[in-house]
Amino acid sequence: MEEAEEILTNLGKQMCHKFEVVDVDLNLLGKVAGENAISTENMPRTRVSTKDGYAVVAHDGAKIKAVIGVSLAGSVYNGVLQPGQCVRISTGGVVPEGASAVVMVEHTICTKSNDEGEELEIQIKDHVSDGTNIREPGSETRKGETIVRTGTKIGSAEFGILNAFGIKNIMVYKRPIVTVISTGNELVNLDCEEVPVGMIRDSNGPQLVALFKEYGIDAIAGGRVSDDFECIKEKLSQSLKQSDVIVTSGGVSMGEKDNLKEVLLSLGMTIHFGRVMMKPGLPCTVASGQIQIDGALPTLKIVLALPGNPASAWVCSQLFAIPLVRTLSGYVKPRHTQMRVRLAEDIKLGDRPEYVRAYLEDLGNKQCPVAHITGNQISSNIGSLVGAEVLLMLPVKLDGKEYMSKDETVKAMVL
Repeated sequence: MEEAEEILTNLGKQMCHKFEVVDVDLNLLGKVAGENAISTENMPRTRVSTKDGYAVVAHDGAKIKAVIGVSLAGSVYNGVLQPGQCVRISTGGVVPEGASAVVMVEHTICTKSNDEGEELEIQIKDHVSDGTNIREPGSETRKGETIVRTGTKIGSAEFGILNAFGIKNIMVYKRPIVTVISTGNELVNLDCEEVPVGMIRDSNGPQLVALFKEYGIDAIAGGRVSDDFECIKEKLSQSLKQSDVIVTSGGVSMGEKDNLKEVLLSLGMTIHFGRVMMKPGLPCTVASGQIQIDGALPTLKIVLALPGNPASAWVCSQLFAIPLVRTLSGYVKPRHTQMRVRLAEDIKLGDRPEYVRAYLEDLGNKQCPVAHITGNQISSNIGSLVGAEVLLMLPVKLDGKEYMSKDETVKAMVL
């Protein structure tokens, strides 16, 4: 398993990253910054108050101060504050020239007001020091500092800070073009109401396209193709012209019609591995090749040929395809986060490392969440994927240990 991951990581590094400059709008979300975004000004630009209260001259010796104006967020007091004076100010308001501190309104007493109830004089109950409750220019971010680093996935926080500094566009990693193809003589269209005996609806294709969509990749639905050698070869040849990565399901086991590996070799591709000691997903295959299109320089393309069983195809995509496209999309950490979980039940171990679908129960008073398996884990059971939040990373049975016991902890991959 580790060797397979390393091969895919190296292949991802060999492929040329592509970049594009895009507008800072909602379509930016989920993309990865391809350059450092630099602040264009200080933040805050001027001295501003962190509290509602009064801007004062801290060391003027006057406990009673005359209120000579107001400075609200969006409405600036333009005068110069003198000793014995103060200006009523709101959180975010610009601190007037001459003021050295802001006194919270809770620490003052109104000693004189007009007929409308507006303060004319206040008394300060507690002494304040210079700089109290004031944000200085550039105290949060100085002009020229990096606010979003290259390799950062743009989420709502990054989107917010780009807008705060008025940045209109940014260079990002261009997402790879991924095509999903289903193979098999037994497949019928999704809209088939009366499925003939021995046939099944193609669920892998839509499922994998949807999986990539969940991770921000608009994969091309390449449709289905029969197990015929020439049909598969033609389909792959056309798809390689428009895609960086092709993900297929079916045709990689040991059956009479499983000839996808031969097709890949006939296209001049190198098969890096055709079996992975894992469950589910033993026949998972990865190939790559330099493909020339319309006389241009050859470019590296990758094919992930996954097993046809729905759970196998989905798990292999989580383990291999998603990290690969994340690498090509610029992610610094392309693999899923891992955590420790506690088992809700005994689980039998096998001769291969197993990735068991499970959902989590947060009991609050436990040291880690409790994991419940999602039913029968046979690779053909598409229902085992429903509700899965993690993949339990079960080891092989060793030294007579054939079970992981209830309440034991195990590593889990967060989906």
